[in-house]
Amino acid sequence: MRDAGEAEAPRADRATDILSLTPADLLEMRRSDPKPTASAHEGRQHNLAVILRLLYQHGPKSRPELARLSGLSTPTASALVAELVDAGTVRDLGIVAEARVGKPAAKVDIAADHNLCIVLDLTHHGAFTGAAIDLNGAVVDRVQVDIGDAQGETAVEHAVELANLLIERAAAQVIGIGVASPGLVDDEGRVRVADGLRWRDVRLADVLRRRTGVPAVVGNDVNLLALGLRRFRARSGRDAVVVAIDNGVGAAVLVNGQPVLGEQFAAGEIAHLTVDPGGAPCACGRRGCLDVVVGAPHLARSLAAEGAGILEPAGRVLGEVLAPVLNILNINVVVVLGPPALVDGPFARGVVDGVASRLRPTIVEGLEIEVRSGDPDLVLLGAAAAVMETQLGVH
Repeated sequence: MRDAGEAEAPRADRATDILSLTPADLLEMRRSDPKPTASAHEGRQHNLAVILRLLYQHGPKSRPELARLSGLSTPTASALVAELVDAGTVRDLGIVAEARVGKPAAKVDIAADHNLCIVLDLTHHGAFTGAAIDLNGAVVDRVQVDIGDAQGETAVEHAVELANLLIERAAAQVIGIGVASPGLVDDEGRVRVADGLRWRDVRLADVLRRRTGVPAVVGNDVNLLALGLRRFRARSGRDAVVVAIDNGVGAAVLVNGQPVLGEQFAAGEIAHLTVDPGGAPCACGRRGCLDVVVGAPHLARSLAAEGAGILEPAGRVLGEVLAPVLNILNINVVVVLGPPALVDGPFARGVVDGVASRLRPTIVEGLEIEVRSGDPDLVLLGAAAAVMETQLGVH
């Protein structure tokens, strides 16, 4: 175990995972048909989630107010609140005086600091990072464990041990486990491929549920990064394109606040779009892929060899790639994340210019394009957001 604040080199370029797949492998990953779901007010678990979502979104409410907002009867809403109070998920505030005519009401509120999400980031070389995060997004515990060159089942064991360690250390109720994994991750929490960890078809969510006794959700690291950004850093935008260049190029598309996974869970795999046919060779065997132009490892080498003049053109290339996506999906928010020495200044200007060069001025005026330095907690926060969505029904 070591200090979680120590910087870590990337485990492996996120752009390489898909390269190990044959066309047949990729086709086999096709999503299954959606499973039938219950109607809006069927089932106690659904109704509990409705109450929690209302409290999270609207703050303290009385039982009659919750009944009115949820469409449930007052006795049903009161019974659900009692169950949540007994579980420690909701706090009974008692009578709350208000500046209005009438008898003061007894109110309840979600106990944000008494409910924890255990989250794991499995994307860094030589170490896994874990944290306990409350419902306000505060990191209340953090652990980093050395894993050396562990891969396969050994790496799975390290993830399980880290989750159990954080659960044992938790000073409040644990509502779920969220895991950010490299590679392609399906909607059931199965890591279809993560080459750096030598994982193929690892049912990580199922393993964690079985070995910890706690519900678990697993997602791709860039998709979860985008969720963390939306919920805890920029709540206003429900549709957005988020691009991370720090460890190869990866993208996430959020529509109505949810990541678009794609038919084979590979949405956002833009690293191997050819942007310069005569450019530098790429790991995929072709030349001039987006990854070798704007991916941080390659961009840093180019900066050292050729100087700062390469940064603005590189940003422009990324902007030109993103423009058609923004136009097709009518998305107005773009966030690009990367090392500050690379993305601040000229690169950021290049991204804006690249987008603007491909779109009509009327569209460009409505865009919000932000290029920011990487936030080390975004992936962990995104994993916590995924837990909140699956366990509390909070979207």
